[in-house]
Amino acid sequence: MNGDTPVNVFGVLAFPNDADGGLVRFIDSDYNTLFHVPDGENITLTTFGDDRRILPCRYIDATHARIGGETFHICQFAEIQERNGAVYAPEHPKEGDVCDTYTIYQIKDASAASYAFMPYEQAKAKLRMAHYQRAYRGVLAPKVTLDDLYLKHNQDNRPFGQQMHSLSMSDVIVLNRGGEKKAYYVDTVGFQEAKRFLNPPVRKRKPPTQER
Repeated sequence: MNGDTPVNVFGVLAFPNDADGGLVRFIDSDYNTLFHVPDGENITLTTFGDDRRILPCRYIDATHARIGGETFHICQFAEIQERNGAVYAPEHPKEGDVCDTYTIYQIKDASAASYAFMPYEQAKAKLRMAHYQRAYRGVLAPKVTLDDLYLKHNQDNRPFGQQMHSLSMSDVIVLNRGGEKKAYYVDTVGFQEAKRFLNPPVRKRKPPTQER
């Protein structure tokens, strides 16, 4: 096919093109490319509730695909998963595939964490992951920055807007990039890396006192 003649594929008026090799392109909602999956292979989709699904993918054209038995525009698929807090990756990732994610944590009970909505300097000595709950998770494209995420999650139409408050001071964003996790505390201005969020200090136990 040369891509000039439309055909009906899975109910979509498509323009298949041999030049793209029949690869299904996966993007985020801003059209940043994450990875490609060959026609007939699978992706894994992990819901916000951690249910994991294997979805077969069928190529339609450069902007449409059949994913898990449903037909999507590739941006429509990305937008739906963004709204649902779901992440997706190839079932068998290849070199160059982007499978990075980010997770937002928010304090679950402000009355139990005295540093809620406080600057990092006041919070760093008390910071505990146990005080937080996961509020959101999404895919992470290579050039997306913490500032980009801050803007996205402060809009009125932000993902999970009914379930979580807008990104605020004392929230924590964990970036999982290239297999390495780093946590960042939302500060008064900008972000502070919060290593103890993921790696709390080990408290030394006092040796038992010996009776004389």
